[in-house]
Amino acid sequence: MASSCCTPNSELVTELKHIEWMKNLPTNLHNEPITKLAIPGTHDSFAFHLTSQPGPDLIPNLRRFHWILRPIIRNWSITQNKNFTEQLQIGIRYFDLRVCRTTDENLCKKSPFTFTHGLLGRLVRECLEEMNEFLNKYSQEIILLDFNHFYDFIEDHGHKKLIDLIHEVFGTKLCTTARTINECTLNYLWNHKQQVILLYDEDADKCSPYMDKIGHFFKVCESPWPNTPRVETLFLFLNEKVSQPRPTTCINVTQGQTTPDGSSIQRNPFSSLYANAKQTNATLIKWISDRQRDPSLVNGVNVVICDFADQAFTNSVINLNYKNSTKEIST
Repeated sequence: MASSCCTPNSELVTELKHIEWMKNLPTNLHNEPITKLAIPGTHDSFAFHLTSQPGPDLIPNLRRFHWILRPIIRNWSITQNKNFTEQLQIGIRYFDLRVCRTTDENLCKKSPFTFTHGLLGRLVRECLEEMNEFLNKYSQEIILLDFNHFYDFIEDHGHKKLIDLIHEVFGTKLCTTARTINECTLNYLWNHKQQVILLYDEDADKCSPYMDKIGHFFKVCESPWPNTPRVETLFLFLNEKVSQPRPTTCINVTQGQTTPDGSSIQRNPFSSLYANAKQTNATLIKWISDRQRDPSLVNGVNVVICDFADQAFTNSVINLNYKNSTKEIST
């Protein structure tokens, strides 16, 4: 009988399966474009920590009374309950990011940019460095950073400076050699020791006229917004989107979250996005189980995002990569 010290810790093995799920994908997927894999992501990924300070995206009426309405604004602005490290550990690999210029002079010395969703969040530099620490530990995991909203950018604190910051943090981990997103397979990225795909929703010429555009993927995300507070309407929208094949020359994002409107918040001012997400995510996980990876196929998906992502959600997406296979990620 083997001694207990030589027996693998089953909990550790299971945890590593979640953490290193890209490394452990079947070999037949290693040469598939990243646009054909099923990848779990989060909506407003950074909004697990928000300060009391209003952001530039807060609507004017709320801004005027934010000191009174701050608890309500906060409850309806927080979209996640796990920090970046915790999201990465449960398998999240796509991050939806909204950035604004840092106006606080003291904070600006640390980072010229901060995240924002109604209220200001953490500094961009600190969060990217947190992600980089994870990538240092797990060299075969790939992340997609989708910067898609920019607020209060000016010439001295504009796109070039943000992209420079991203380069400074990740260095050679950034994919800067692929000419198209389709070239980005796991094998390609592993062979080039690249782990970060930068998705940037802005015109390339506006970002930096001096920078080689190869490997910087500008406007390559298709992310249709359901924009509905109703769960039933959300899934009618999602069903319509996956009913037809879509091109895999871009990242296809399936947004699996509801969006409360003013009237729904007024009816339930002391509720929260979390309460909404509990119902939505239960239905979303069942919906995902009927899909398949690869958006070029009917009912196929690529990136799927939600509010308040948990292990059950990430497993449901990751397991699409094993569909029609006996192997899958267990909860």
